Amino acid sequence: MLGKRHELKYMVSKMDYLVMVRRLDKLLRRDNHCKGKGYTITSLYFDDLNNRAYKEKINGEAIRHKYRIRYYNDNLDFIKLERKSKINQMTMKIAKPLEREEVIKIYNEDSRFLLNKEGYLYHDFYRQLNHRLIQPKVIIKYDREAFTHPLGDLRITFDQNVKTANTQTVIFDDDIHYISALEPNQVIVEVKFNGVLPDYIRNLIQTGNVMQASASKYIFSRKYNNYV
Repeated sequence: MLGKRHELKYMVSKMDYLVMVRRLDKLLRRDNHCKGKGYTITSLYFDDLNNRAYKEKINGEAIRHKYRIRYYNDNLDFIKLERKSKINQMTMKIAKPLEREEVIKIYNEDSRFLLNKEGYLYHDFYRQLNHRLIQPKVIIKYDREAFTHPLGDLRITFDQNVKTANTQTVIFDDDIHYISALEPNQVIVEVKFNGVLPDYIRNLIQTGNVMQASASKYIFSRKYNNYV
């Protein structure tokens, strides 16, 4: 479980992204997961029949939660269940591992195994599946570069090539057809930190045409299927 952190989001152009990365490369360390330039993230998001998580984000609700299943670099041997929460201006994330067979059971609406696993998140997810009736809504895939610094647990990520599988929601399908969720020139920057963001980092980020963005990759990726 990660502690509560501030999270700032920006939308930048590819040119500004290149400038920012060059600057950060001189001051910060790349994330340990960045083998070479970066890595690919694929997430399956859940929502209920009324699209509560989608509407809460659109309406800017002060307290909201999103549930997702996530894996990296197309490797389905390591899968995580995550709950990302927004509480006023702070975010926090809880994560636990899942086996491939367990994810298949979730697709088959056989989730009682979650009650036999140790950890609050498993039991909470079971309640969400069976009482709030959340279900798979969208698969999102994108490329990420990440930088870290121990001061304030700082983490800066650059997400590009954000794609949505639209109404396809089974991560094990052999042929998942993705379409772009953002314009080709758009890159999402996320800055996560505890306490106060150092001025030199803020100055590095605020270059060119940087616009603070409120919409998430989840919202961008559900613009084609927010009715399901």
